[in-house]
Amino acid sequence: MSFENKHFSDNGIADCDGTVEQLQAKNQELAQYIRAKTDRLLQVMGTVPLNPSELDDETLLSVDPIGIVTESFEQVLEHLHKTNSDLGNTRDELQAVFDSVGAGIIVVNELMEVVAYNYYSLGAFFPDQKGVIGKNLRELICGHEGEECILDQILATKRRVEQTNFVHEGRHYHLVGTPLKSADNQIFRMVLLYTDITERRAAAQEIERLAFFDSLTGLPNRVLLKDRLSQMLTRAGRHKEKVALLFIDLDRFKEVNDTLGHGSGDLLLQVVAERLTTCLRTSDTVARLGGDEFVVLLEGVDDREGVMEVATKLLAAMSQPIQLFDREIYSGGSIGISLYPYDGDNVDTLFKNADTAMYHAKEQGRNTFRFYSSDMHTSALEMLTLNSYLRHALERDELYLVYQPQLSFLTGELVGVEALIRWEHPSLGMIAPDRFIPMAEETGLIVPIGTWVMKEACSQAAQWINQGLKPVRVAVNLSAKQFRNPGLVATVRTLLEQSGLPAHLLELELTEGMLIENIASTLETLKALKAMGVTLAVDDFGTGYSSLSYLKHFPIDRLKIDKSFVLEMAERSGDSAAIVQAIIALAHSLKLTVIAEGVERQDQVEFLKQHCCDEMQGFLFSRPLKAAALEELLGKCMQGPDFCLYNY
Repeated sequence: MSFENKHFSDNGIADCDGTVEQLQAKNQELAQYIRAKTDRLLQVMGTVPLNPSELDDETLLSVDPIGIVTESFEQVLEHLHKTNSDLGNTRDELQAVFDSVGAGIIVVNELMEVVAYNYYSLGAFFPDQKGVIGKNLRELICGHEGEECILDQILATKRRVEQTNFVHEGRHYHLVGTPLKSADNQIFRMVLLYTDITERRAAAQEIERLAFFDSLTGLPNRVLLKDRLSQMLTRAGRHKEKVALLFIDLDRFKEVNDTLGHGSGDLLLQVVAERLTTCLRTSDTVARLGGDEFVVLLEGVDDREGVMEVATKLLAAMSQPIQLFDREIYSGGSIGISLYPYDGDNVDTLFKNADTAMYHAKEQGRNTFRFYSSDMHTSALEMLTLNSYLRHALERDELYLVYQPQLSFLTGELVGVEALIRWEHPSLGMIAPDRFIPMAEETGLIVPIGTWVMKEACSQAAQWINQGLKPVRVAVNLSAKQFRNPGLVATVRTLLEQSGLPAHLLELELTEGMLIENIASTLETLKALKAMGVTLAVDDFGTGYSSLSYLKHFPIDRLKIDKSFVLEMAERSGDSAAIVQAIIALAHSLKLTVIAEGVERQDQVEFLKQHCCDEMQGFLFSRPLKAAALEELLGKCMQGPDFCLYNY
């Protein structure tokens, strides 16, 4: 502004005053402008440590806006540099965390192109690949037959999607896909998280196999069987159909296990399992309950005839010879059958009734089948009652012994007796041994009963001697459980000491199967008994799986030829006669005494005598006698050398 050639007067003063007002107005306008710009600068940058509200106009007019901007810009650059550095560090940290996760992570955009991934995913989806960024993930993981692409599902639903068993390159994965959405609900990213469950799946399958399948045969076990039967009954009830349950128990399995060992027994079970399976439809079920017990489930059966056909087929398959290592074995089985809904409407009842029918099949001669009937239930209740009575038979003095004479072929004189147990119940009367002895074996009562038999026999034989009668050998049968009892040797020693019976007059009879099972333990027990002077005999010889070659290893004194061979001898011909002849000859070669059981005819006596059998027992000469009757017989034997039991 120029003041040249100006004139000053009152009016001029007035004019000057107006000019000053104008300048003041401009000054205020400039101050407001600077304040506004400063406010904006501070608002944007936030780096100038001045609060514009605290500045007066004069100060603001003295502020250099260019300086402020320059200084702030420098601060901005410094801030941006620090921010970029922090972002770089954060990105590295996030990537490290990303890579350390024990699962695959892949991020794709809306075009399904990879924008981020972690190290884990390289091995699963991008092995030996470079330039992963930008690859289309859909082309890689979609298109599996029978599976909808998880990425398509995410785009369609805009929600989290889970796929529990995604298979890729032979591996199993658990996939979880999550969408990232913008403010307008549009998907701009998809995060795919996946874990390898191959080993976990295999472990779960193994756990399931152990829980629901038999480890030896691979068949369903009891747990899975009952579950399947329950499902069958539900379907059968809905559709008015029938279901058959066949309870199978192998015949003579224990003999195989005891004589040939558990390895042979296991092989037998595996062969039987395979044969049963081949006889059935794919809709049927065959399971192993344990031991030698199997169960077959038949769904949708029409009638009993159809079930009978299947049962007959199963029996035929089990009856075929089985090669066990170097031996050919014939097993067979007994089958009990229950039908839904006639024999029960639930799992437990059908099982119980089929089991009952199976025992009746065994009683009918084995290798056969029986359908359940209501009268079987009555019989089962009787057996249960009988078992209860047996537990009290000893304490109530309901058991007693009878003695069957044993004769010498050389002299015809009584040289020994076999002690046999009898049971007379006060209300049921006489109960046959073949009814209660197997029951005692199953329940374990055979051990105390066997001890009682030995004690009674030793005491009675000693009493006869004390009465001045002819000393005779008394034979006592040992059960397998009794023989395997660790206290057997001590029990025998105690009973001999208590009774006063000379040890050589006590004969303990064992079966072939008992000798072969655990040979080392058997030999130790036999040697301990023999050291006491006890006589040892093999009972029912020829019916088991052993041979005379085993006998030379054991301190055995006598062989008892099973009565089945003696009864079948027909006029010195046939297989049984040849077997008897061979047993006698070979036993004598081993310096063993031979006694024949079941002698009932004179022609049998002549055959046995001709082939030099040492002793005999049977109904031809005497039935088992009570102690008093045998005492009388022993007295007659004392009358003189002319007395002979041939004439008794």
